[in-house]
Amino acid sequence: MSDSNPMKMDLANDPTGTRRQDAPQVDRSDIPDDLRKKICGTSTDCVVDDVNLWTKHNGEDFYALILILVASLPSNGHTVSRMVSLSNFLWICTVFTVSTASQMHFNCTTARQKVCEITNIIITEYTDVSEWDFPDNPDIAFGSHPLPDESTIITMITREVSEKLTNAQNIEMQNVSLMSFFLWEHLISLDVSYNYLSELIVDPTAMYNLKSLNMKHNRLQSIDFLKGLYKLRDLDLSNNYLEKIDLSILDPAKDLATLKLSNNRIRTITTSFGDMLHLPRLTVLMLDHNQLTILDASRWQFNVLQDFFLSSNRLSYISMCEIQNSFPRLQSLYLDGNNWECSHLNSTVAQLHELGVKLVNHNSHTCMEAIDGICCS
Repeated sequence: MSDSNPMKMDLANDPTGTRRQDAPQVDRSDIPDDLRKKICGTSTDCVVDDVNLWTKHNGEDFYALILILVASLPSNGHTVSRMVSLSNFLWICTVFTVSTASQMHFNCTTARQKVCEITNIIITEYTDVSEWDFPDNPDIAFGSHPLPDESTIITMITREVSEKLTNAQNIEMQNVSLMSFFLWEHLISLDVSYNYLSELIVDPTAMYNLKSLNMKHNRLQSIDFLKGLYKLRDLDLSNNYLEKIDLSILDPAKDLATLKLSNNRIRTITTSFGDMLHLPRLTVLMLDHNQLTILDASRWQFNVLQDFFLSSNRLSYISMCEIQNSFPRLQSLYLDGNNWECSHLNSTVAQLHELGVKLVNHNSHTCMEAIDGICCS
């Protein structure tokens, strides 16, 4: 089949002929491997390109529409693809169901206590949810994470989907191939870990009530989308692609108690405002397993910080003056796995002991020289 075939071009541009105009656009030029596996199964000749699927059958190429597995629910207005043989070629006849969505009511499974778990559901940018009803439950989990669940794929949550979930206050969507999420105001807790998100879609005029946000193991490169989330208490952005962050974005979040930024690529932490960065309720700060060479805490005021994780960076020096002034109630400090100079580390450790700060060492590596179990040179 040549690229000039008009049937192929029309299908590629608008496979259903009824593409939702309000759907966010998602770049599928880099389909993640596990999502590709969900689409292709065990086929060794499957290549995913945009929303089109090319594979081979008896040595011949054919073209099939996949829409990220929307064919799993043909009774709900999704598009289905079917192969038919024409002459000596394998051709694709794309069969469209009615464009209006069928009424669909989802029920909770009994897999979890107190949480309404919903599985066997697929939502993409093409999914019409206008006739869908979700359980009137404040706690909803989509998918069965951490258990394997191939039946649940949710690539995006649009405004239309969020309007169907306004009564839900606590949402879990872990490991469902999520690429886009529209945040709504009444949500209190959101766990979208183990997905492909680069941000949340937020309305700058909205008054959000979100208190807990877990976005670990995603594709974040910026935290700018956190502007306006003033009620956050627990924030987990670990295992992402962050390299430079401006903590001033979090300054309005005065109730923030736990901030986890472990296992990123952070080299630089800045504070853009002229005044001090004041997080009066922050008790846990995790910056371990990053690429920090300098820690400038001179404009930080974290008066109740108790546990500070700095392990496995590239630090060779920390200012004890900053430690005393910025973290007056510090109890535990994690310093192992850095590039400490022994004479400075010896002085630092002595001062920390005088302050009653416990040094915690998780480093199992042997080294030529160590102070309190912390390697130095």
